[in-house]
Amino acid sequence: MAAKYFGVIMVNVSGLELLIVNLKNLKPLERVQKDINLGDDVYQDKPVKYESVDRVSEALTGFIQILSDYGVTDYKLFGSEALSQAFNADFIADQLFLHTGLTIRWLSMSEEAFYRNQDIQIDMRKKKKMKHETVFLVGITSGNTSVTQFDDGKFISSTNFALGPIKIAEDLQSLRETAPNSIGLLNDYIDSKLNDFYSDNPASGIDKKQPSKIILLGTLPLKRLVDNYEKDSENSLSIDAFNRLVDDLVDVSDQYLIERLQADEEYVPLVLPELLLIRRVIRLTHADEIGFSDSGIVDGLVNSEAVAHGYSKRDFTQQTIIMANNLADHYNVEPVHQRLVTRFALHLFDQLKPLHQLGNRERLLLQVASILHDVGNYIGIHEHYLHSEYIISHSDITGLSDTERRLVAAVARYHSSTTPSEDLSHFQHISATNRRLIAKLAAILRLADALDDDRQQKIKRISVSIKEPNIIISVFSNANLAYENWIFNSKSQFFQEAFGYRAMLKQRSVKEK
Repeated sequence: MAAKYFGVIMVNVSGLELLIVNLKNLKPLERVQKDINLGDDVYQDKPVKYESVDRVSEALTGFIQILSDYGVTDYKLFGSEALSQAFNADFIADQLFLHTGLTIRWLSMSEEAFYRNQDIQIDMRKKKKMKHETVFLVGITSGNTSVTQFDDGKFISSTNFALGPIKIAEDLQSLRETAPNSIGLLNDYIDSKLNDFYSDNPASGIDKKQPSKIILLGTLPLKRLVDNYEKDSENSLSIDAFNRLVDDLVDVSDQYLIERLQADEEYVPLVLPELLLIRRVIRLTHADEIGFSDSGIVDGLVNSEAVAHGYSKRDFTQQTIIMANNLADHYNVEPVHQRLVTRFALHLFDQLKPLHQLGNRERLLLQVASILHDVGNYIGIHEHYLHSEYIISHSDITGLSDTERRLVAAVARYHSSTTPSEDLSHFQHISATNRRLIAKLAAILRLADALDDDRQQKIKRISVSIKEPNIIISVFSNANLAYENWIFNSKSQFFQEAFGYRAMLKQRSVKEK
């Protein structure tokens, strides 16, 4: 029975959380939280103190004992993007491994948003009629904020920025010491971060003026404070009521927050920064109502594990594809060529599975690389593949880890002329496993791109057969394919290097109807 149980441990700048679930039905068995403040060091650009890391190790040891008590042997440890930015993040990871035997996997900001949003998105899917057509999920952690837009329950876009209550709290303290109107200046500071981010971010989708609703994720301390202020337990709040709350709490004492509103002492310095941040997000999203949800990152992590094991069909990877298409649209990628190359690449991937032995995750990476391989043309056609790599490497793509995003960027880089084998200076910093993966995906993308290199869509359909030592790619077209054959023969040389099979093109006529 224990084999279907799974545990997730999440470490961030404010502490740790453990969730144990039954993967078959996703019912939680145990949820435990331990508050340990690491943010003071992280956001002041200081190494996290040894004593703090020791406390995290001690808490992890306790979590492992809980897992053992339940008979759970399958569990994973994740770390937040904010904590991964600590000066001594590598030291933290090493110390946790030495004390517990657990290897921490750092999440990117886009992954955190991706996992945090999943539970509430499932709820939105169940509700056929909603008061608001547009809903924004706002995930706030100590150092980051994510905003994800849904229209009629459908994912539109997601954006992330490194601004959270702890960082704002530090700036507020500094402003109070030097500026007479610290709140006004802080509002301008937050606005500058939000406005700059959305004006420069190609994934931004907040351009509608009609009223919307925001749902705050991961803000339970604030929800308790709101309940005590409003004297009720409603799960939503009007914007007018929220603004009254902010105005009333701007100048209150810490004692008032603790005694009258029952705020935890550790949370008190973050109350005003969080309220000010939310108020600026409200202005940005044109929200007229606020809701609250206790959905967290660990909930999404266990759901993804259930999907990977075949217990759940709640797969959210379509969000990653939508974000890739949003990015391609922003950089004016020619859509007909892009869609054809993507279709050919995925068909090749599926038919060549006996050779590459790769799974669904690698297929997704190839799909994203195919969608984005020409984004570099926005900067310049000459060596556009280098520009594509740069753009992808520096873009937010929901659901991809930092490593996966770099893999996709490398596949896009090598879809054209140079190959990894010719570019050892660039490739030497990548692990052998990932080098092989990049080579295989880039080789497939090269073949797909070669089939429409002149952008004339002469080939509408292909079929693939494996006849050792050759791969026969039959293309259906009545056009003259002399150019395609020449390009294909040139680009297929790297395929033979990566797979050990020679790719051959065979033309078949299309019968006129």
